[in-house]
Amino acid sequence: MMLLSAFCLFLAVPRFQGPYPVLSGGVPIDVGTYSIPFVADWTQDGRKDLIVGQFDSGFVRCYPNVGPDSAPVFDGFFYLEASGERIRLPFS
Repeated sequence: MMLLSAFCLFLAVPRFQGPYPVLSGGVPIDVGTYSIPFVADWTQDGRKDLIVGQFDSGFVRCYPNVGPDSAPVFDGFFYLEASGERIRLPFS
């Protein structure tokens, strides 16, 4: 009985796969070290976009999602701007 209980517990435990790259245009997204990802509907089209801060430059990229939220597809990016200037966060 103990073995069966342990087996059932093993089946209930989530199993995670190894890391895999997030692609944009078929190429892995690489913004340098210490990237800070965030997901939000930035483009206000009902799909969640990928927002990524860049530690090395302080700029913030937006990768618009052109696919469904259940299987997002990213194809290119743009830098976030305010008053016509790229948003740049302090970095060091």
